[in-house]
Amino acid sequence: MLYAVSAALRRFLWIDRGRLGIQGTSYGGQLTDWLLTQTRIFKAAIPIAGISNLISYNYMTYYNQYEEMEFGKFIHQSNLMDELWQRSALKHVANVATPTMLMHGENDADVPIAEAEQYYIALKDVGVETIMVRYPREGHGLHETRHVSDAIDRCMAWYEKHFPSSRKE
Repeated sequence: MLYAVSAALRRFLWIDRGRLGIQGTSYGGQLTDWLLTQTRIFKAAIPIAGISNLISYNYMTYYNQYEEMEFGKFIHQSNLMDELWQRSALKHVANVATPTMLMHGENDADVPIAEAEQYYIALKDVGVETIMVRYPREGHGLHETRHVSDAIDRCMAWYEKHFPSSRKE
């Protein structure tokens, strides 16, 4: 992903490096959480319903046999738990500096809201500007019109707050 961003910045000189944001939902939210620990190129971030800790996720979701299918073993076998912890954004949260607004549905059965809650607390602990938006009655994605509208408004406001003005005066 970072290679693609670098390639785009080299190819399209009109891209404003001071106004790069990152946002994703579900796996995109997990990727956003992770990329924030790997680079400081993004000026604002909005992970939505992302996994921040692959170990806690395994024990809280009904997808708890995913790792067995993916790796051919349970996470307590061999060194898989250590490997999953290494691949978890939460382990590397001290590297994050990007202002982050987390969004999550309170009734998300696919990715429990605790994934966002623990990342939010960790971001606060390391001094990152962060807020968390919880949507009542929502699952893995927003469906209520009022919530969808609210999320769009909040995302626009978050980016406007953290991107420098592009106007030349």
